[in-house]
Amino acid sequence: MKKLLIPLAIAAAVTGCAVNQKPPKTTVLTQEQVKAELLGDTVPIYPGFQLVSDKSFIYESGNIKVGRLIFKGDAPVKDIVSYYKATLPEKGWEPVAITIYGDSAQLTYVTPDQFLQIQVKKQFGQTYLIISLGPRGQASAETPPQVLTNQN
Repeated sequence: MKKLLIPLAIAAAVTGCAVNQKPPKTTVLTQEQVKAELLGDTVPIYPGFQLVSDKSFIYESGNIKVGRLIFKGDAPVKDIVSYYKATLPEKGWEPVAITIYGDSAQLTYVTPDQFLQIQVKKQFGQTYLIISLGPRGQASAETPPQVLTNQN
């Protein structure tokens, strides 16, 4: 009888714990929410591209809002790069770096208070557009940059 009670007690404890745990809160983003809550009118979505909502997120804490949004569609990488190179400066974004390598590209832009990174990747017949947006960090004049050297 004791041999039977021990497994039953363990099963009841495990089941009781599982029932009492709250599932994580998840919100499925829509393309309209993304435009309204994060991108606004300052960061356009490449025409014809659709949000991959289960791989995208917006995080907000206090007055800080960041997001990583993934879109997919069908367009050549060079066309997407040309589109953002023409469109973003008109919307107040200053280019920092643009790197194009084969079927991928990375564009980095800033405004006085935000950073924007756009990655474009062609994979398995689809083109993915990854937009990361958040507040721009401020360099401190009191702390000089560190220079790493090889001591060998």
